[in-house]
Amino acid sequence: MNTGAILTALMLGVVLTAAASWVVSGLYRRRMLALMRRAPPPDALHAPIASARAAHAAQPQLPLAQLDFAANQRAAWRYFVLLGVLSLLIGLTQSVLALLFVYGDPSLLSPGRALTLGAVYAWPMALTWGLLRRWSWLRTLGAIGVYLLAMLALVTWRSVSPQPLDDALLWLGGLVLIPVTVTLLIGASGRIRAVAPYLLPIFLLLAGASVTTLQIMVAGSLDPPRWLIGFVSTVGAYPAILLLVLAPWVLLAWPAWTIARSLAAAYRAKRFSDLWYLLAAYWFVVLAASALPALQGSGWIALTQFIPWLWIPLAGWALRGWLRPVGTPPTLLVLRVFQQDAGVQALFDRVVERWRLSGNTVLIAGTDLLSRTLDPDDLFTFLDGRLVQRFMANEEQMWARLREFDLEPDPDGRYRVNECYCFDSTWQQALAALVRQADVVLMDLRGFREKNRGCRHELGVLAAAPRLQRVVLLFDGTTERAVAEADVARAPAGRFVWVDATRLDQRRVREISAALLMA
Repeated sequence: MNTGAILTALMLGVVLTAAASWVVSGLYRRRMLALMRRAPPPDALHAPIASARAAHAAQPQLPLAQLDFAANQRAAWRYFVLLGVLSLLIGLTQSVLALLFVYGDPSLLSPGRALTLGAVYAWPMALTWGLLRRWSWLRTLGAIGVYLLAMLALVTWRSVSPQPLDDALLWLGGLVLIPVTVTLLIGASGRIRAVAPYLLPIFLLLAGASVTTLQIMVAGSLDPPRWLIGFVSTVGAYPAILLLVLAPWVLLAWPAWTIARSLAAAYRAKRFSDLWYLLAAYWFVVLAASALPALQGSGWIALTQFIPWLWIPLAGWALRGWLRPVGTPPTLLVLRVFQQDAGVQALFDRVVERWRLSGNTVLIAGTDLLSRTLDPDDLFTFLDGRLVQRFMANEEQMWARLREFDLEPDPDGRYRVNECYCFDSTWQQALAALVRQADVVLMDLRGFREKNRGCRHELGVLAAAPRLQRVVLLFDGTTERAVAEADVARAPAGRFVWVDATRLDQRRVREISAALLMA
């Protein structure tokens, strides 16, 4: 087996994915901004009054949900432990299969050796923890480094004979080099982190087809067919290579697109969640980095290294009842000062992602959170040219969109983020409807000024809403707090809770989460 060609296809697919994701995310952002600023067609601007009222009446009044900070903390730790145990299970299975088939000597298999090697192979535990907690990539890489240092100590202690430190470091580095490179390419940039994982299967397929074509050409280079000689003579060597490499893309365009649409349909049908999709994608890359180099020496039997990947769908299926939350989930409405992208993204990572273990999240869509809220259904709706259909032009369409909200938990027990896509002329109607559904509101007022008329309108709506249990307002040194307090002066006592969010450290995140969940 030519493992060099296979690894080339893998890395080429990743690079193409990153490049395509950069372009697609930029086009998506531009399209979103254009639609948000555009006025809806005149014939769609006003729905028939009777129809809109009927749609409003059909909207159910949701029961008040119970807010439980302790339950949220338990769910977070349960998930944290689950991903650790799953990683150890995959690593242990991989080590047993490697000792049996890859290393070529079944006598090597022993409980101590399998457990030691399994602990080493479980290093993506740190990666999946970072994925769950939305750590920065710097922190995630630091966690991986700490884990590998611990494994270096374990391997040194368990070695039968002393091993040179350089050899041990080289072996451990080889385990993580390709997977970490791949995950950095498709996930480190905030611009592409929501797009790249869903385009990755497409470009892996296309890159694999191109590399296979090159391999066939190399294999037949000693006795090339006449048509190939004539083709090269006509267009030249380099254009001919380029055209032959890209030719499979034409044949595979429809199958690749079908795979992508099937992926979006499966997500829409709740066959998987965004977190478990990324978990499966990263573990597939990790196992591929172990299996593909072994093909050269062990042959097809090395592909048994992919078998441990099956623990992921099996665990997701077996634990869906245990992970499913009980009770009526609360709904969180997220509001913010727009054009504060970095701050609101950090807030989403550290607070809203944890909230999703307890309840639903709703918000008005904006370009600031595209990298956090974009899912495969949104992505392929845009690529189909149907993104404009998501935008609500009148009250009737707004209530229809709210009825389509996915408020049931995913198979992994986490709730999804639902968005309203609004024109400039319809966002106030959407706000009123979302406030009617919400139990709790998180409003980021960092950077708030008296001139932010949209935020001041939102504060007035929140102050007058009859159903809200709590509104948590975040502020910093740039917030004109006196203006905001004047706008909510007529609110019921105790509804608004102010939290200083100048620094979103662990203590402050816990304080915000506790305030949201009425602790």
